[in-house]
Amino acid sequence: MSPAPPFALAACVALAAGCSTPIGPAALPPARIEFFHAGAATCDQPGVPICEARVNHVEGKPLPTPASYADIAPGRHVLGLFCRMNQSIVIGDARSHQREIEVALAPGGRYRVEASMEPQPCTMRLVDESTGEAVGRVY
Repeated sequence: MSPAPPFALAACVALAAGCSTPIGPAALPPARIEFFHAGAATCDQPGVPICEARVNHVEGKPLPTPASYADIAPGRHVLGLFCRMNQSIVIGDARSHQREIEVALAPGGRYRVEASMEPQPCTMRLVDESTGEAVGRVY
């Protein structure tokens, strides 16, 4: 019987010591959250109550993105959901609203931010695209 090649021996020692290939958040595919943006030309038109619904921060850190989506590492997060209404329907200065949501994002999951005018202006929720159901807990 010939001796084990050096790389095989090193692998056995690593396994015996409890080492393995690290699989952490960086190794998992990010979750994608789609946003809603009414174009500048349509935002202030009659019949368009919501101009924008998006994530604007993750764990309190701003998420500056002009894109229509954000890729976020999977796992538990506190996300800031932001909604901006059409100026022509607003009474007073309340043109935008923000809520926080605690959610567990799945690796490779697909979500979207939705906003409506019922039961209150800019009522927001995060929807799992695979189930069509709202996820997380809104504060």
